[in-house]
Amino acid sequence: MSTLPESLTTAALLGTARSAPEFGALHTAGAAGELAGDPAATLLAAAALEATFLTAATVPVVRERPSPAPDDDRPVLPGAAAERLRALLAVRSPLLDEWFEVAARFRASHDIVVDLLIVATTDSVHRDRLIALTGARGRWVAARHPEWADLLPPDPLDDTPWHVGPPARRRRWFEVLRAHDPAAATATLAASWGAQTAAQRAELVALLAVGLGPHDEDLLERALDDRSRKVRAVALDLLPRLHDSAFARRMAERVRQWLLVDGSTVTLAVPERPDESALRDGLSDGPARDLLVAAVAAAPLSVWREHAGDGVLPEFDVDDAIRTALTDAWGRAAVRQRDSGWAAALLRRDGTVDTSVARVVPRDILLAHLRETSPPAVLDDALLAALPAPWPRDVAEKVLTALYTKLTTTRVVRDVLTLLAHRAPFELADLLADAANRTDDLGRLHLFASAADTLTLRKTIHEELS
Repeated sequence: MSTLPESLTTAALLGTARSAPEFGALHTAGAAGELAGDPAATLLAAAALEATFLTAATVPVVRERPSPAPDDDRPVLPGAAAERLRALLAVRSPLLDEWFEVAARFRASHDIVVDLLIVATTDSVHRDRLIALTGARGRWVAARHPEWADLLPPDPLDDTPWHVGPPARRRRWFEVLRAHDPAAATATLAASWGAQTAAQRAELVALLAVGLGPHDEDLLERALDDRSRKVRAVALDLLPRLHDSAFARRMAERVRQWLLVDGSTVTLAVPERPDESALRDGLSDGPARDLLVAAVAAAPLSVWREHAGDGVLPEFDVDDAIRTALTDAWGRAAVRQRDSGWAAALLRRDGTVDTSVARVVPRDILLAHLRETSPPAVLDDALLAALPAPWPRDVAEKVLTALYTKLTTTRVVRDVLTLLAHRAPFELADLLADAANRTDDLGRLHLFASAADTLTLRKTIHEELS
């Protein structure tokens, strides 16, 4: 509490009979001047007024009126869609991503902007989309609320958060800088490498996956020598994606030395123990097969070009164990290097690949494969999981028919029906409901009915946002 003015304390000490109090210097002079009656009571009342003011009141400050929020020309989100969003957010529905995609052309009405900003403070998964939905008004409001300032993307050209901010704010600024100027982000991290904790280094190096390029090679090589196993593991995940790096060339040379190819005949020459250079590159002690898989998975796929003839995949005369090992390693390499040609070749040769490889296969090739495959084989949940929405009706119907007519595990039924519910065309809802009514298995009845309800809800969401 602030001290009372000297004029009041002096009068109180000397007594009102000897000293008349002066109220002119008080903040509450106007109110104190209106007091009347016994001088001692007047003094106490004036002191109470001033003390109350000093404790709870403030001096009025003239502030400049802020500029209004910029206009947002997007159409306003329909009321039914806004209520739907509230319901989906309340249960953290898996349909939220689809809702935001469909609603991208709308802005929130002004009356729900604050509600959406409050949700964005605790929902980091959908934060950016919620902010985008609130539009110019939302950004204007958030910028004037201390607790919401972190909702807005930081300025990549202002590195203040990087030097003085808490870890979460530093990470956010680094993400924005990485998107704005990948090379500058790498240089910034390299300059402060020693100042980061091991956990921070691992977290920030992982962010280099966005915009990964030759400008990252030196820092990733440096990370290979880091004391932290987690930092080294992140670097070993990113380096194989740089096709023309020193790391890729080292791995390619090891593959040539460890896998001796003579026509279609292959001889393994994997060392019993990797040397120090190989250990640095992540090739730890283990069985020869594991060493070979790790090296092939990290080497550029171009190393096999001379052995492929007119095709993509080389054909070697090897036993099943080595063939399986090579297939596994080639699949991992195709995923890391985003090589759609290799992924498609593996699918054509083997008839199936795991989901990570299937996601690299071009959509038209994946669809053609599913259309041509036998009805039982179409229930390959690894391939179906890689096929993004929307599924063509003929493929969706083929999958539904196979689910209903073929014996398969409950897990496959559940997983494939979940995919159908989120990716099939809306008109399939009636067929799903009919399948539920026709089955005698209560477990499958529930799964079919639930998928029909989800598909119907998706249709409603699109109608509300049309």
